[in-house]
Amino acid sequence: MHPVSTVLFLVGYGLALPPLFRWAQVLARRSSLALAGHQLGMGIAMLGWFLRGRVVIGVAHLAWMVGAKIWFEVAAKAPKRST
Repeated sequence: MHPVSTVLFLVGYGLALPPLFRWAQVLARRSSLALAGHQLGMGIAMLGWFLRGRVVIGVAHLAWMVGAKIWFEVAAKAPKRST
């Protein structure tokens, strides 16, 4: 195990998972700060996977980052529901 990749995983997933666990609230509140934190965390974790030589997992993280951004933008254009 590469020690730098481990640090990247801890930092990256530490940033990315909290907004993911509250994804419905992030979308409902249109919280671009939460999305930015999630995207930053996923990017850091992706670098850890690339550093470890797991390109397929790194590409999967990149695909999720693109998909999450598209999902967020589509939800932002939808009429806001009152909660």
